[in-house]
Amino acid sequence: MQKRKTIEHKRNVYLTDVPYQHALSTLLAEFAGTVMGPKTLPVTECLDRVTAAPVFAELSSPHYHAAAMDGVAVNAESTFGARETAPKTLKPGVDAFWIDTGEPLPPRTNAVIMVEDIHETKEGLLEIIHPVSPWEHVRVYGEDLVETELILPSNHRLRPIDLGAILAGGITKISVRKKPVVTIIPTGSELVTPGEKPEPGQVIEFNSTVLSSLVKTWGANPVIHPVVPDNLSDIQEAVTAAVGQSDIVLISAGSSAGSEDYTSTVIGGLGKLFVHGVSTRPGKPVVLGSIQNKPAIGIPGYPVSAVLATELFVKPLVFGFLGLPVLEPRPITATLSRNI
Repeated sequence: MQKRKTIEHKRNVYLTDVPYQHALSTLLAEFAGTVMGPKTLPVTECLDRVTAAPVFAELSSPHYHAAAMDGVAVNAESTFGARETAPKTLKPGVDAFWIDTGEPLPPRTNAVIMVEDIHETKEGLLEIIHPVSPWEHVRVYGEDLVETELILPSNHRLRPIDLGAILAGGITKISVRKKPVVTIIPTGSELVTPGEKPEPGQVIEFNSTVLSSLVKTWGANPVIHPVVPDNLSDIQEAVTAAVGQSDIVLISAGSSAGSEDYTSTVIGGLGKLFVHGVSTRPGKPVVLGSIQNKPAIGIPGYPVSAVLATELFVKPLVFGFLGLPVLEPRPITATLSRNI
């Protein structure tokens, strides 16, 4: 059995106030090129997944000339010259064939006359007063997709319409990126689980639910660890176990400079500490590091700071692991209620 590494804790004092962009660049540079591996899944299970390889059509869509309207299929040439003053008559089963939308065109036909443009005579003939052009009201072979055509590139987050296009191309399984596993470890002897009535000095632990929901919307698989009390060895044990089962580890709370704030000590003791303290307000007490070449991030305990720090540092990591760029926030115009 491997002997657990002993870590000595000393109260942390901020020696630096690292600019946000520098802190983020330091973190991302350490994991540049780290992308999740591929996984083959049924297309029906791939909503919001990210393609790990280009997707090419295996079947044209439609794979036959199909009627785009209800009516009769004809050879367009047989309708030329039809007008109100000189209607043309067509004989069903000879030069006009009743057809419904989506059905294949009969041989030697190349157009469809809509049913509302047809007058049926007492003799059973079909009278028309307008000609049709070749391929009018027809969905031609390969109109949507052509066999071997690129449907989607790699590193594309799949939308509902994308799944339809892939299935239309005759594909039922595709290669997508595995979801990075993000373990969230809430720490604090004062924390109680939701549903328990907190005593004075106790706090309901809800940050892990907020953070797990965030990383889930970004495409990762969150895992919430049970609450760990403010005990150095307990936190060390929880982090060590999480690193072995996760791609990213978040330690919630304990990232500041208090006597029982152990996050930076644990990360530095088990791995490498890049940054402790970032010039963001709120969210200054952020800890950035790595353990066994995996990101280990200390998230502040205050809820607003926790959300901001996760947005600023964890989101770019998750997107990078999925091979996606992080979109710039959309600016909006607002009126402040007071001077700042």
